[in-house]
Amino acid sequence: MKINYSCDCCGEDIDTLEVDELDEDKLGFSCLTVKERESILKYDSLSNSLQVLSLCDQCIEELGLAEEIAPLERGFIH
Repeated sequence: MKINYSCDCCGEDIDTLEVDELDEDKLGFSCLTVKERESILKYDSLSNSLQVLSLCDQCIEELGLAEEIAPLERGFIH
């Protein structure tokens, strides 16, 4: 299965993963609510692919979200 990540803000392709089996726990999708899943994940059974809407680095910077994400990247969640 192909997992295509693209930016929800600018539409830029971020990355594509090829996996044998979709493991939602490993990919972090299992923690999403039903509403978040409907908004972020788009399954295409015909092409056996998953489209994941995210934000690219440039949009994170332009939206001023980099400061909010930085503590998570350093491992400080609380």
